[in-house]
Amino acid sequence: MKIDFTSQILIKEISTWMDGGSITLNCENKKGKEFIVEFVQNVRWHILEFEKLPGRIYINENLVSQRSELEKKLLKSIEKATLINSSDLDNNILKEQIDYIKSKQYILDSEKIQIRKR
Repeated sequence: MKIDFTSQILIKEISTWMDGGSITLNCENKKGKEFIVEFVQNVRWHILEFEKLPGRIYINENLVSQRSELEKKLLKSIEKATLINSSDLDNNILKEQIDYIKSKQYILDSEKIQIRKR
């Protein structure tokens, strides 16, 4: 999963989900590489083993490690991204997600996750 985050990112679409706060960004960099970024909801901490981890970021379905270099590069790129056809609400939702990921609570919340088998 090699994505050049030095190239300007275009967020072509922001999708919000009715699961407590997940959002999906359909992105493309100036070099034409398309990718999907998902910020998973952070209100439901009891999940089944096949579900995505709450409060975490995924790129193209791959979990991004907390406080990793990849996470830092991704957030920096998204903050500078050009949003196409976005509303003020979309911008606010995205800003809230980024602020959460940068917060201390983001790390503390990972301790709340409880994974159940089916």
